[in-house]
Amino acid sequence: MTTHQSIRILFFIIGGIAAHAGSAGADFKEPAQTYRPETWFHLIGGNVDKTGLTADLEAIQGAGIQGIQLFHGRGGNWPGVDRQIQTLSPTWDSMIEHVANETRRLDLRFTMQNCPGWATSGGPWITPDNTMRHLIWSRHNVQGGQRLSLRLDTPQPSAEDWRDYRDVAVLAFPTPEGDSDPYLTPAAIRSNRDDLPWMDLVTGKADTRIELSAPNIADWIGRPLPKTTEHPAWIEVDFPQAVNLRAIEFPPVSVFVRRQFFDPATVVQIEAKVNGRWVDVISREVPRASWQDRQPWVPLVLALPDRKAQTFRITFIGEKLIELNHLRFLSAARSHDWRGQAGYALRSMDRSVQLVQDPAAWVRHDSIIDLSDRMAPDGTLSWQAPRGDWTVVRFGHVNTGEQNKPAPREATGFECDKLSASGIEQHFAGYVGRVAAPGGPADGGRLHGVLIDSWEAYTQTWTPRMESEFEAFRGYALRQWLPALAGWVVEDHLTSERFLRDWRATINDLLVQNYYGRFAELAHEHGLELYFETAVGDVMPGDILQYYSKADVPMAEFWLPNNPVRAGAAAKPFAPVASAAHIYGKQRVGVEAYTNGRLAWNEHLFRLKYFTDYHFTLGINHFIFHTYTHNPLLDAAPGTSFGSRIGTPFLRGQTWWKHMPLFTDYLARCQFLLQKGQPVADVLWYLGDDFDHMPLQSTPFPEGYRFDYLNQDVLLNRLEVVDGKLQTPEGTSWKVLWLPEEQCRRMTPETLVRLRQLLQEGATVIGGAPLETPTLSGGESAERAFTALVRELWGEPASRGHRRIGQGQLLWGHDLEFTLSHLNIAPDVIGNGAATWFHRRSEDKEIYFISAGRLAPLSTNMRFRAQGRPELWDPLTGKVEPVVIYHQESEHTVIPLDLPAAGSVFVVFHNEPSHPPLTAISRDGQTLVDASDLTHVDKGTPMSIYGVQDDEDVQPWVETPMPSIEALNDGRRFVAWEDGNYAFKRGTRTLVTSRVSDTRTLTMAGPWTLNFPAGWDIPEQVDLPELQPWSALADRATRAFSGTATYTSEIELDRLSADSRVLLDLGRVEQVAEVSVNGQRVAAMWAPPFRLDITPYVRTGSNRIEVKVTNTWRNRLAYDASLPEAQRKTWAIHTPGANAPVEPAGLIGPVKVRIGEVI
Repeated sequence: MTTHQSIRILFFIIGGIAAHAGSAGADFKEPAQTYRPETWFHLIGGNVDKTGLTADLEAIQGAGIQGIQLFHGRGGNWPGVDRQIQTLSPTWDSMIEHVANETRRLDLRFTMQNCPGWATSGGPWITPDNTMRHLIWSRHNVQGGQRLSLRLDTPQPSAEDWRDYRDVAVLAFPTPEGDSDPYLTPAAIRSNRDDLPWMDLVTGKADTRIELSAPNIADWIGRPLPKTTEHPAWIEVDFPQAVNLRAIEFPPVSVFVRRQFFDPATVVQIEAKVNGRWVDVISREVPRASWQDRQPWVPLVLALPDRKAQTFRITFIGEKLIELNHLRFLSAARSHDWRGQAGYALRSMDRSVQLVQDPAAWVRHDSIIDLSDRMAPDGTLSWQAPRGDWTVVRFGHVNTGEQNKPAPREATGFECDKLSASGIEQHFAGYVGRVAAPGGPADGGRLHGVLIDSWEAYTQTWTPRMESEFEAFRGYALRQWLPALAGWVVEDHLTSERFLRDWRATINDLLVQNYYGRFAELAHEHGLELYFETAVGDVMPGDILQYYSKADVPMAEFWLPNNPVRAGAAAKPFAPVASAAHIYGKQRVGVEAYTNGRLAWNEHLFRLKYFTDYHFTLGINHFIFHTYTHNPLLDAAPGTSFGSRIGTPFLRGQTWWKHMPLFTDYLARCQFLLQKGQPVADVLWYLGDDFDHMPLQSTPFPEGYRFDYLNQDVLLNRLEVVDGKLQTPEGTSWKVLWLPEEQCRRMTPETLVRLRQLLQEGATVIGGAPLETPTLSGGESAERAFTALVRELWGEPASRGHRRIGQGQLLWGHDLEFTLSHLNIAPDVIGNGAATWFHRRSEDKEIYFISAGRLAPLSTNMRFRAQGRPELWDPLTGKVEPVVIYHQESEHTVIPLDLPAAGSVFVVFHNEPSHPPLTAISRDGQTLVDASDLTHVDKGTPMSIYGVQDDEDVQPWVETPMPSIEALNDGRRFVAWEDGNYAFKRGTRTLVTSRVSDTRTLTMAGPWTLNFPAGWDIPEQVDLPELQPWSALADRATRAFSGTATYTSEIELDRLSADSRVLLDLGRVEQVAEVSVNGQRVAAMWAPPFRLDITPYVRTGSNRIEVKVTNTWRNRLAYDASLPEAQRKTWAIHTPGANAPVEPAGLIGPVKVRIGEVI
C-alpha cells in the first residue's frame, strides 16, 4: 500500500506537467484523410471485373487508405477468371470509368501510372520520330593525298525500319598515333586462374564468361562473398612486341561486379614489366554505377598513361565478385570511362589522375573537318583528302528500341523521347490525356493525379534538335566535339572532360525542361498532381536533385525484406529525394513502400514496422503501398500479388486485412507530424558542378547532425541569408554550407560569384578552394574569372584557413565535425546509440521522431538541442503524454527513453516554459532512471535492413522488459509494478518517498479453450492444458490453419482497490491479437509489447479473458500445395511449396496479469 500523504505531495510537485496538446493532439489521434497512405492498385492482363473492382475499392476505403494509383501490367489468364478484357478497348475504358466513379463515391483519390506497365513513359501511340534516341557512329581509316569516293557504313545496330536512322554529321581528323587498329591481340596470357579460357575472352569468342571468386558462391543477397583482397586474382598479358597500352575495356559495371554496382569497392591495378621488374602504371577504382549498367555495347574503359612495355599485369583488388565477359586492349588514347562521361551509362567520375600521354595520340580540335555536306544521301563521301592518315566518322542517331514494360502486349510500344517536349506531348495525349479529357473515362475531375514510376529505359543521348539545344544552353557549337562522344581525346584529357561535363549538363537540362517540366505543365493543365520516382542518379546521369523540382510529390522506393541487389542501403538511396523535397519546398516526400522480390505469404503488419520507421527517419513522410492487386473473384482468398512473387500483398483476402486500420492509423499519425512545419538540418552539402554520381548513402557524417544535399540550381536561385542562416522561400534553413573536396574540386565561375554574395550577406561556408572549372562555357574569360574569384575568396593557397568575407565566414582545412564544434553548433541529438531520428520544426513546436533502430528494446538517455515543455506522442495509440522525468541544461534537454523492439515515438517540445521536472527515480536505493546521467547511452548496433537471407524471419521474437514504475497518462501520478521504497528526485534532492507493498504478477498458464472457425475441416474446439503454438498441435490441418482463432480462459482477481492498475501481458503473439475482457472489447494489437491496461474491464472475482489471434496465410497455402486442387481452400498464384516449414502462429505467451499500485 501507499500513503495518501505521499501521493498528495507528489501530485503537488509535478502537478503542472500534465499534457495539454490541444487541437493538434486531437488531429494527431485522428488525422485527416490527406495524411493517410495511398496504395498502388494493379490490374494484371485481362483479369478485370467490375464487381471485383468495387469489392477492392470498398476494402481499400475501409482500411483507412486515402487513394489508389492504378497500373495495368502484363499477365496471363488466371485460374477461374473466364472473361478477359483487352487494354485500351471500349471494355477497358468502361472499367476505368467504373474505377473513376467508385473512387468518387468512396471519396478515394484516383491517380494513374502514366503508361501501361510500370516503366516508364511509352505506348503504341509513340511514333519512331518521337522515341528515345542514341547517338551512334561508324569509323573509317583512309589514306589521304587523293580524291576519295567512299561509301560510309550506316552506323545503326540493326536494320529494322523502326530504328529510324537519321544522319547527324560526317567528320574527319588526322588519325591519332596508335589508333589505326581497333584492338591489340595478346600473344599469351597467364593467370593465377590458368584453368579459365582467357584467350577466348580477349579474342571475342561468343558467350565466354570468367568468374573470379571462390567456388560455389551463392548468387543472392546477403550471403558471404569472398574477399579478393586476401587472394587477389591477376592476369599477365604478353604482346608480340612492346606497346603503349593506353586503354583497357572491361564489361559494363553491373556485369563486371555482379550487380554490386552502387559500391563496387574494387580497384584494378595495372603494372608493366620493365627491365625485368614490375612497375606501377596506374590503379583505377571501378566506378559506382546503376542497376541498368549492363548493356554489352557500353563497356567500362579504363584509361592509362603512356608506358611502353611488352608485358602487363592486371590485378583485381576488392571484396566483390568479379565477372568478365569482355576484355580488350587498346593502344589508342581514350577518355577515361568515356561512355560514363558521355551519358551512355550512369557512373561516378574519377578526377584523381591527370594522364600523361603523347599528345600525338589525341585529336586536335582545330584539325577536325566537317564533311557533312560532301556525303550523298546513299552514304557516299566525295572528298579530296589531304595527305596523311585520316579517320572519317559518320555520326547518326536511332531509336533505342526501348518500350514501356511490363504492359499488356496490345498496350506496349516505344518509349517517348525524354529530351524533347514533343515526345512527352505525344505520350500524354495517348494515355492519361485521353483518359482525363472531356468525354474520357475519367473526365470531370475524377482523376486526381498521374505517376511516373521506375525509370527502366536505360539512357538517352540524342534528340533531333540536340545541336541547337546544346549551343543555346552552353554557348558554343557542338559539332566539332562529337568525336569526344565516341571516346577520342579531343585537345587533351582535361578539355575533353570539360566538354563531356557540358554534354551531361545539356542532357540534364533537356530532361528537366522537356520531360519532367513539360509533363508537370500538362498534368497541371488537366488538374492533376504529379508524382514521380527516382531516375537521375538511379539510371540517368545528371543533377540528382533538380528534376524533382517539377514533382508535386517526389518519390523514392524501398524493398522488403531484402534489397533488390547486393548493394546495401545505397541501392535505393533516400538522401537525394528527401533533400530535393526540402530545398524545393515540397511538403510530401513519397515512397513506394514494401516492394518485395521474394513474396513468401508470411508478411504481416509488425514485419513492416521496422522498415517503416527506418524510412521515416530518412525524411519520408508519405507511404504508398506496393501493392494491392485487383482480384476479379469475390470468393477466392487470399488473392494474388501481380500474379507472381512480387510485392507485399495488401489484399482484401488477407487474414489481417480487418486490422489494417490500426496500421494505417499509425502511418497517418506519423505522417501528420512529419509533414508539419519545416525539416531541420544543420548542413547543406553542396554536390558540385560536375553532374557526377550521387555520394554513397553510407558516407560517414558527423553523429548527431543532419544534412541536405544542395545543387547549383537552388544555390543560384532559391537561397538567401536570413539571420546568418541559408534559407529557402518556404522557410527551411541551414546553418552552414559545406563544400566537400570530393564533389567540389571543380566549380563554375557562376557558383563562385554566388558563394561570394552569400558570404557577404552573412553565410558560413566550409570548404577548400576548387582546383579548376568543369566547363568550357565562357572560354578564356571564364577561366580568368574563375582564377580571380578563387584568389579573392580563399586568398593565397593554404592548407587551412578562416576568413571573414563581408558579414560571413569561410573556413577550410579541418574535418566537418571539428569545424561545426568550432562554430559552436552542437549536435541536434546525441546519446542515441542504435536509434535513428528525424527533426521537424513548426511555429510552436520542435518535433523529433525517434526509432529504436533495431529489433531489440532500447533504453537510453537522449540529449536534444531543444528547450520547452516536452511530451511523448505515441503513433501506435494516438496518446499524448507529458514527459515527467527530464533534465534541462543551457540549450539542451535530456530525456530518458525506453522503446520496445522496433519501437518508435515522437518527442515534441512546445515553445513555452516548462515546470521544474523530476530528474530521477530510485527503488530501494537503486536508481531506476536518471535524466542527468549522460553515461546511460545505448550504443547497440542498429539493425541493417539489408543482407537478410532469402525467406529468413527478419523479426525474431524479443521480449520487452517490464518497467518497475511508469508514469500514468495524466503526467501527475505513477504506477509501480514492483514492491519497494520509491524515491523521487530533482537533481540531488529527494522530494518525496513512497512505499509500495501490494504488487502482484499472476500467470495464466491454462487451461485455455481454442476455437477455430468452421469450414476448414479441422476441429472447431481444442482444449489446451497450457499454451502452445498452432504448429505444435496434433492435427496437420490444424497446424496449418491460417486466419483468426479465439482463445478463452478465466482468472480470479482479489484485493483490487481504487489505486490498483491491472495490466494484461500476452507475451509472444504471432501475429495480431484482439482482446476482450468480460465480454467487452478492449483493443487489438499488432506490435509488441502485447500489453493492455484492462483496469476498467476487470472486477473482483472471476474474469473471462478472450484473445483472438490472427496469423498469416503462409501455413495454409503450403498445406494446400500438398493437396489435390479440388481439395484446396485457398486461391493464390505462386505460393509456398508443400515442403515449406510450418511457421509459429497463435498465442504463445506466457500470459500474465500484473497488478500494480498508483503512487
